[in-house]
Amino acid sequence: MEVEITETVAQPYPGLKGRVESVKTQAESTECPIRGEVIAFAPESVDYQSMIPRQHWPKPGQRVWMRYQYLDGECKNDGNPKPCRIQHYPMGW
Repeated sequence: MEVEITETVAQPYPGLKGRVESVKTQAESTECPIRGEVIAFAPESVDYQSMIPRQHWPKPGQRVWMRYQYLDGECKNDGNPKPCRIQHYPMGW
């Protein structure tokens, strides 16, 4: 998907906010943000192994391509299993 970066955020943790400009899905059943939606994310490397250092983050006004992937499962934050979705935003500029 193509995202235009709108701002850099510091709270509750460092990240970026961006507006989704275009989306290309591989399957009709794929769930992904819709065009015009504002998403908040922390930019990841393409291999999901690390976060991209802040000095390499895109600046507000830039457009970037990224993949949106998610893992559905159960999280046990307080000891009780609950359904949750872990979202990944690997940058692919």
